[in-house]
Amino acid sequence: MRIGQTSIVNFLSQIATSVFGFVVTVYLARELGDAVLGNYFLVVSVLVWLKVLGGQGIQMAIRKRVSEGESEGAFFGAGLAVQLAAFVVLAGGVLVFREPLNEYLRTDAAFGLLALLATGLLLWQVRAALEGRHRVALSSLLGPFDRTARGALQIGVVAVGFGTVGWLLGGYVVAELLTGLIGLSLLAIRPRLPTREQLRSLLEYAKYSWFSGIESRTFASMDTLVLAIPAFAISSGQIGVYEVAWNLASVLAVFGASVSTTLFPAISELSSAGEDGIEGLIDDAVAYSGLFVIPGLVGCAVVGRRVLAIYGAEFTRGYTILLVLVAARLLYVYQSQFTNVLAAIDRPDSAFRVNVTFVATNLVLNVALVALVGWLGAAVATATSATVGLVLSYWYLRQYVTIPIPVGELASQVLAAVAMGAVVFVARGFAGAGVAWTVALVAVGGGAYFATLTVLSRRFRATVRRNLPAVG
Repeated sequence: MRIGQTSIVNFLSQIATSVFGFVVTVYLARELGDAVLGNYFLVVSVLVWLKVLGGQGIQMAIRKRVSEGESEGAFFGAGLAVQLAAFVVLAGGVLVFREPLNEYLRTDAAFGLLALLATGLLLWQVRAALEGRHRVALSSLLGPFDRTARGALQIGVVAVGFGTVGWLLGGYVVAELLTGLIGLSLLAIRPRLPTREQLRSLLEYAKYSWFSGIESRTFASMDTLVLAIPAFAISSGQIGVYEVAWNLASVLAVFGASVSTTLFPAISELSSAGEDGIEGLIDDAVAYSGLFVIPGLVGCAVVGRRVLAIYGAEFTRGYTILLVLVAARLLYVYQSQFTNVLAAIDRPDSAFRVNVTFVATNLVLNVALVALVGWLGAAVATATSATVGLVLSYWYLRQYVTIPIPVGELASQVLAAVAMGAVVFVARGFAGAGVAWTVALVAVGGGAYFATLTVLSRRFRATVRRNLPAVG
């Protein structure tokens, strides 16, 4: 089975946006410093959790029920109604606890959070409906459009002298609102009043899948929330450096996320129809999820300090953090594939058990290790909880389907990454200082990796040929 042009479109759009996002973050870091950037990232982390609590389970339920191909408008309408109710509850909580929330955030951002919550939830539900209708390529373009618009607006406000957290959040709000409205206009279904049975079906799925959202966001931002606890005395500057390292690690996992997004509706449809072929999709997911993370780990070990120096000299202190977080990303990219399949085959109960364990492990380890060893403890906690989640998700999934492990393909990727590391290590000795030389080293490494992988892996060569556009 081929990965397909849909996954490639998803990936390329994400990569293009990640490159632009890298430029935006570098600009903001150099203009505003690590402390302002740290406060901004903290607000975004809290926003992410509010969105998860108020919308993730609903989003996943819309995607699943719409993907089944029946009563799409009714399920979309049910999701929007439940979403509105959840937003009202969360907004009330933010307003009631506005003062302590602002103290924790180290800036006055409560009202900005409410605006971001509204626009973010709208965009989530629209994208869920698009993905449920198998329009993954279109949905995958909305995300990059949102982040590109956000980055452009944020660069604009800083360039004209409004370099505060509030103005950065304002650019975020405008970009999400615009993207959500565009997505809604492109959605070929319109919300309808659901029946009681349809509403019950949506909520039945959401009651388990909402915790999957907590699991993914725990992995993405629990460490940031713990680092901001006043008792641990972690500075805003350290949080800014940590988040830059996390963002770099996350770029490497883009392809794995694209594969997961693309395969969910296909696996869901096969499962609902009782057809074969799920094992082949799992095999593809495992084979290609680490395609960029594996060499990324080796590359960060060799030139990670140079890459961090692009943001500013103060960011190089995050080198060890970067290595641990990339390792965590590598583990999690496989775990997320397994939990994604559990959700797609309508086993949210099993995914729920995995996610509860993951969240509990992550929270306990974050608090304990940050208290013991500081900010490095947060990275170690993230990597350890990813290991636990990977083992559990594999164990649960194998109870329902056969899980093929493409050992040969994974070995080829590891060998190609080691060869790449050797090439870059030697080249580093001849490279001068500066951004241009660092970019050149990364480019040389990428070329060496894919050239070696092409030689080693027949499967990779075949996949590339199948997904190249036809000529003539």
